[in-house]
Amino acid sequence: SILIIPNSFVAERYKETTMSSPQEDADRDGVSPAAAHHRRSYKDPMRELHPSTAVIRAGYHSDLSERAIKPPVFRSSTFEFASAQEGELFFKRAYDLPGTDHKAPGLVYSRLNNPNTEIFEDKMVSVEKGSSFASAFPSGMSAISTTIMALVPSQGHLLYTNPVYGGTYFFLKTICPDRLGVTSTAVDTSNENALQKAVADAPRLDALYIETPANPTLSITDIQLAVSMAKEKNPDCIVLVDNTFMGPVFQSPFLFGADVVLYSCTKFIGGHSDLLAGVVLTKSQEHITKINGYRTILGPVIASDTAWMLSRSIETVWLRMERQAEKAAKVASALAAHPRVERVLFPGHYSSEWTTDERQKKTSLWERQCTGTGSMISIIVRPNTRAAAFAVLNGVTIAHLAVSLGSTETLIEHPRSMTHSDMSIEDLDACGIVEGMIRLSIGLESSKDLIKDLCSALDMIPNDLE
Repeated sequence: SILIIPNSFVAERYKETTMSSPQEDADRDGVSPAAAHHRRSYKDPMRELHPSTAVIRAGYHSDLSERAIKPPVFRSSTFEFASAQEGELFFKRAYDLPGTDHKAPGLVYSRLNNPNTEIFEDKMVSVEKGSSFASAFPSGMSAISTTIMALVPSQGHLLYTNPVYGGTYFFLKTICPDRLGVTSTAVDTSNENALQKAVADAPRLDALYIETPANPTLSITDIQLAVSMAKEKNPDCIVLVDNTFMGPVFQSPFLFGADVVLYSCTKFIGGHSDLLAGVVLTKSQEHITKINGYRTILGPVIASDTAWMLSRSIETVWLRMERQAEKAAKVASALAAHPRVERVLFPGHYSSEWTTDERQKKTSLWERQCTGTGSMISIIVRPNTRAAAFAVLNGVTIAHLAVSLGSTETLIEHPRSMTHSDMSIEDLDACGIVEGMIRLSIGLESSKDLIKDLCSALDMIPNDLE
């Protein structure tokens, strides 16, 4: 008996048989009508269902693998062809060679595709509203860097959110101009006037890279407005959104006009601090073809074991993210009331330093674009010094002093000296990543325990630091 029907082969069979009946498919393939129906539909993202339901059903059916509810792990580097002619055809498809019919290549070699990878990619499409295609990577940074290389031309120019994740900053500011001939300009994309000026001043605009909420300031960019500005400058400008902090549960960038959505799956999608991965999603076949072409040649492919773990983890992403957000809201409120906290940065929570009109505008944007707060919090301690921040970091007993985010455990870190330490002092100061800033990723512990732990640590800030 067959362990599994190759995913890419079934994808083609699905495309080729959409006009035939389940009975016709069953007669042709020698299976039951129900099995034939499943083979045709498991690639369907099931948009009529809530994503938390669709993600459990999409990408795989038990009739593909001995009726096993969960797929096996395919630790195979290569896949056997049924004939020499099939091997020739699959390579023509994979490398877009003369004579290709432009269909999916079928399973060839795990640097190109693998059943576990495709299952996870199909599940990602099912949860990301507005997406059509997905490509998995071994880390968030490999997804980001490969996508930029594939979609932004040499001598091109892009604008990017300021601040942005430290690794993204280094890639865009150093590697892109030095090695790829791509220049970039940082701009506070959450500031409408600043973004409008940057777009107008740009010598050319090939791409707009948005991180929202921004890491670690949690500022929110109006995606729809940003897309409008970018496309007015250049209709072919590609708008990319890093949705790691909010999505896919609380924000859907494609619905606001984004062309590409990226994730570090190490974070909420993986959700357990036990894997590294990334994913790129697109609406356009052209975009994903270019990205996959670069992935094939450069080799940043995800391991089958990791893809299997992601397919497991993504089925609980709604449960985890919603619960973490509930706890984060309680923690943010408690921290805002502590005398050692100068400011809390948390979506939907805007301090009195903003005018009433500014608070209303920011709240309105958050409510229109997001369906929840997420579970990331940044605070600025009083006094706003590194020594005070370090006193808190060294004083926690429940939160883990570690970088990363989105896991079941609460993580706490100092952006200026850790995640964003590769930024210049001038850039850190300009975007508000100050000495006294602490970033928190709230996990699934009791909110009461977390509040007690954090408040006790804040109380450890020595008075002589004032």
